[in-house]
This record gives sequence, structure tokens and C-alpha cells, in this order.
Amino acid sequence: MDNQTLTTKQLSILNFLYRFRFLTSTHIQHLLNDKTLRLTNYHLKILTSQNHINKHYTRSLGLANLPAVYFLASGSIKALQDSLHLNAQSIKRIYREKTRSPQFIAHASFIAEYYLFLLRESQKTAHTLHFFTKTDLQAHPYIIHPLPDAYFARLDEHRETKRYFVEVIDEGTPRFALRKRIEQYNDYIEDGKFEEVTKHPFPTILFICPNIGILIYLKKHLGRMYEETSLDQVDTYIATREGAFMGDWEKIEAVEE
Repeated sequence: MDNQTLTTKQLSILNFLYRFRFLTSTHIQHLLNDKTLRLTNYHLKILTSQNHINKHYTRSLGLANLPAVYFLASGSIKALQDSLHLNAQSIKRIYREKTRSPQFIAHASFIAEYYLFLLRESQKTAHTLHFFTKTDLQAHPYIIHPLPDAYFARLDEHRETKRYFVEVIDEGTPRFALRKRIEQYNDYIEDGKFEEVTKHPFPTILFICPNIGILIYLKKHLGRMYEETSLDQVDTYIATREGAFMGDWEKIEAVEE
């Protein structure tokens, strides 16, 4: 099967997997706005049979109900090259998707879940959502490097826009890595590149933590250094993964010694 015989919906599935990396069939159903999962699975079956996509599926005892997680396979490269003009780095990435760690896969799946949550909330409140994954952001060299997990903007009914960088922290992330990431943001804020290129204010930074322990540490560290760095020029919020879906965000404030 080549690009000429893929349906619009099947090409959309490839594009979603290129952007989000790892998706369950339920994620893909909601991204496509399919009325039934059966319809989504029909297209997934075709793409799998033609080696456009592959999947991880756990059949271990006690895990049988976990959904399969889909990712791009080598057969997708020609179709994506025709529609997205992939570079060599992107092609190499597709070949390596099948070897990604469970933590990497869970991280990518969380980004998709959070996007779908934001989309539902935006629809309820009549906001317009523009969401960029790490893959999308590769086309924008003025964004902080290493790239954030996501960047999104929400426009309200009065056309006022709020912008956000999203940092999703994994379980087991060393504290020195958290401190280094904060230093990178401080340097990026001081550089002023985002405002210079976009002509927009610097986005709010959202840190999403895997557990309350990391949240407490990061909150204290940010609070101690807040007024001593350029971080006090921007808004920063922190939440656990569960809290992010509940809207339970804490704003970082300077800690009085």
C-alpha cells in the first residue's frame, strides 16, 4: 500500500503518531472524532497489516486489559515523506520507535492524554486551543532547547490569548536534572529570544510532577531561587499528574527565608 491508496483518515493516523509518538486506539478514536472504536480499529488493522504502524500489546497475567499502544513502523516513511517532507533525523527516529522504553512510551501517552483533556476543556469554555508537541516544536528554533514536552495557546471568546510551556517530569528524575532544567529556563528568559521572535509575552511555565514528593522538592527549590533569578518575571505553576487534570495548580511564590 502506498501513499496514493491511503485514505485521508489513515494519513491522519500516521500524522498523529508522528506528532505524539505513542497512542492507544482510544486516543486515536478521540483524535479522529470517530463515533465508535470499531471504526478506528478497522483503519488501525489495515495500517498494521501494511507495516505502516506497529503496536505493543501486553498479554501478561493481570495486565490483559491494558490497551495496545501504536507507533510508526518503517512502512510509514514514504507516506510521511510525501506529506511532511521528513528529514534524515526524523526517518531515523521512526526506525527506533520499536525499541523505546516503557517509561518513554508512558510519557508520550500522557502528553496525548493531556492534550485531549485540554481540548475537551477548551470546547466547554468556548476557547480555541493551539497545541504543539515536541515534534511540532522542532520547526521553531527559537524555542528553548532541550524542547519542552508541549507548548499551547488558548484564545478566549474575547480573542485574548494565554500561552504555556509544559514540562512533564518522569518518576525517578534526579534532582540535579530538575535544577539544571530550571537553570535552562532562567537563561532562556534572560535571553529574551521568545519575545523578540514572537512579539508575545513569555509563556506561563507548567511543571507536571509524577508524585507529591517531587512536587514538594521542586516547589521549595523554585521558591528559594525565585526572586534571585529571572523566573520572577514569568508565572510558574506546579501540579501532580492527577492535579493537572483536576485543575489543582499551585502558583510558585518566593519563599521567605
